[in-house]
This record gives sequence, C-alpha cells and structure tokens, in this order.
Amino acid sequence: MHCPSQPRCAILPQVLVVLLSVSGWNTRAKACSGIDLENITGLFCNITWDKIGTCWPSSSAGLTVVQPCPNYFNGIYYDTSKNAYRDCLGNGSWAQRSNYSLCQEIFDNKKVSYHDKVALIINYLGHCISLMTLMTAFLIFWCLRSIRCLRNAIHWHLLATFILRNLTWFLLRLIDPKTQDQNKPWCRLIITLFNYFQVTNFFWMFVEGCYLHTAIVMTYSTNKLHKWLFICIGWFIPAPISIIWALAKLKYRDEKCWFGKLDYIDFIYQGPIILVLLVNFLFLFNIVRILMTKLRASTTSETIQYRKVVKATLVLLPLLGITYMLFFINPKEEGTSHIIFVYINSFFMSFQVS
Repeated sequence: MHCPSQPRCAILPQVLVVLLSVSGWNTRAKACSGIDLENITGLFCNITWDKIGTCWPSSSAGLTVVQPCPNYFNGIYYDTSKNAYRDCLGNGSWAQRSNYSLCQEIFDNKKVSYHDKVALIINYLGHCISLMTLMTAFLIFWCLRSIRCLRNAIHWHLLATFILRNLTWFLLRLIDPKTQDQNKPWCRLIITLFNYFQVTNFFWMFVEGCYLHTAIVMTYSTNKLHKWLFICIGWFIPAPISIIWALAKLKYRDEKCWFGKLDYIDFIYQGPIILVLLVNFLFLFNIVRILMTKLRASTTSETIQYRKVVKATLVLLPLLGITYMLFFINPKEEGTSHIIFVYINSFFMSFQVS
C-alpha cells in the first residue's frame, strides 16, 4: 500500500485499529505481535491470517516473516519447533502463499507406540536369525573349495551384500532422534553406507537373474561368462549412484541425518532398484515359460509337472528380489491397513534371507 502524503499515513494506524475492533479481530491481533504501527513511516504489510490459520503480524516491506509451524491442521500434528515463512513484498503486500515446506508431520505416539515396538522386536529377531544363517552359508561357500564355481561365486557375493546390509541396519538403530536433530557426520555416513549396501544387494539379485536367464533361456554356455563383469555390475555401479544421492542430500536436504519420508532425491537410488526388479520380473516370467515348455515335453504326469514349476517359482521369487515389489506402496493413512503393512513388511524384510 502506497501513502501519497505523510498526514494520511499518520492516521492510518488509528483507522486500522477501528476496523479490527469492528470486525472482532482485535483480540487475535493482540496475540500476533509485529511492528508498532504508530511509529511506522514507510510501506508495510498489514496483519493477516492465511487459510491454514497462521497469523502473520504486521511487517515492514521487503522483510521475510518467520512463524512456528501449526500444531495441528487437517487431522495431522506437526512439529512446532520448525518454522514457516512468508515474504512481505516491497510494495507493502504479502506474498500469495506461505512457505510451509519445512513443517514436518509427527505421529500420535500413544496410538502407534505399541505396534512400533512389536514391529521393532520382529525386525531385531529377524535380522539376528538372518545374520546367523547368512554367516553360516557364507563360511560354507568360503571353506569348501570343491563347490567353487561362477554360480556359487555369485551366491557368495549376494550373501556378502545381505550380511553388510544387516550389519549397517543394526548401526542405524544406534541413531536416536536427538542424534538426528544434531545431524552428525557419522550418522550421515552410516545411512549412506546402508543405502549403498542396499543398492548392491539388489544389483547382485540382478546378476543372479542375468546368470539364470543366460543359462536357461538363452542356452548360452556359462563358461564364457566372466566373473569380473558381474563384480563390476554388483559392486561398482552402485557406488556412483550412492555418491550422487549423498551429494544431493548434502546440498538440498541436509538435516536429521538424511532420515525421513521418501522424497524426489531418494529416487536417485530407488529408481535403479525398481528398474532391476522389473528386469528380474521379466527374467522370471521367461524362465518359468521355458520350464513349463520343458516339463510339458517330459513323460511325467501333468500334476507333477505343475508342482515342479510352482516349487521352482517359489525358490526364484526371493532369489531375484521379486517379493520386495510388494512393499513399494506404503499406506499413508494411519489405521488398520497401515498396521497390517508394518507387521508384514517387518516380517518379510527381516526374515526373508533366512
């Protein structure tokens, strides 16, 4: 708002107070502190409330006003320690929209604490059992030289990624909310390593799919396949993916040790994981098709044939990581569906490799 002359600007504060009194907003205005209108000499933004209900106090033109995030809005509780922002433009008018991008949702601990504790126990139990079985299998492949071949070498590397991912999962449990708020470098390093081992895990599943598809569908001699090529795919390709993700987080989301809900930056590593799972799904479809064709050509009965196909498919599902596709859709609403998802996800993600 532009004041053409000083006398009119001098009576503006009194007019504003009268209007607030008439409209019934004078009580709310007192609770929303801002600049002293009686001493103002230049352009300013009037006190206002946005659609969310946040009070934006009067402010001099050209300034950015900071207000705490709302405690509750549209059925969701928010962290009031974070702030929202709104610009008072140079012409004395407010920006059209307030900036609530830093406001984070919080959950009602009384409703979800019990289920979270049970899910955490399932996760600990599953990861412990899985880690023991993985270590046992890893040592068997390491000690028995008679079974060493390219196929078992791929299995050995896949086991190694599961072990490393499980170990870093236990390290993640050491990061409490207080440490997340401090955004320590070591906790950011741990979650970067966890994501790296997670990506390598899925890429070695992709290597498993490539090997099986080459041996069964393409009938290509596996003796001509090179181990170094699979090592590059499984260990080296995930490295730049994880580094790019970490650099993007450091620049755009450097807070809370990079924890939180998935955002567009996380698709830097989630995208390749989804891609290799889709490719493995195509591998699985083609492998089962070939198995069906071969079994139909055999002399066994049809019932036994289908039973063999089902057994082969059930073995290949976790080996190629197809079961992980069940957990890409996470129910957002708090309720029974979310609780069921938490239990099933905790069980499969921790016990699957057992």
